[in-house]
Amino acid sequence: MKAPIRRTNEEITEIYRRHSVTVYRVCYMFLKNVPDTEDAVQTVFLKLVRSGPALADEEHEKAWLIVTAQNHCKNALKYWWKRKRSAFGQISERLYVQKSPSGEVMEMLLALPDKYKIVLYLFYYEGYSSKEISNLLGMKDSTVRARLRNGRKQLHYKLTGGHPHENRAIMEGLDGCSNAQRNAEG
Repeated sequence: MKAPIRRTNEEITEIYRRHSVTVYRVCYMFLKNVPDTEDAVQTVFLKLVRSGPALADEEHEKAWLIVTAQNHCKNALKYWWKRKRSAFGQISERLYVQKSPSGEVMEMLLALPDKYKIVLYLFYYEGYSSKEISNLLGMKDSTVRARLRNGRKQLHYKLTGGHPHENRAIMEGLDGCSNAQRNAEG
């Protein structure tokens, strides 16, 4: 394994500025509370500083941070005391959800099982394609597409309360989020 590269304070600050919001959102998707999310974000960036590899470009940087954040959060959730303790900072969490572009959709997304919410988040909020998500998460592209489809179905069911034609605007807005981001990046 290659030795970690030495980064200047300016480089670290720039990387943090570019990717802190994405890392925060990925961590929040798993941990669902602000204090643990903030701790996880700090730990992920410390891992980058201490042992982060040399990365080819900003996309590789972002991908490394997303995968590292996901792995760190999954490990954190394995500890029994994290699962058993009561939620702390629910007021802050509600503020976070309300500040997001579509608070209702984000809240419902957070309620989905992990396997659906991470692929939906990466697809709609970060603008990754299913192929890119499959590379990031180390799974088949068909698995990612199936999770996107099943996750959308579950999200639609939660949003409509089982009524297929209600809240169609919310679901179309979610699809529009992806298209708008892709047009901005394209």
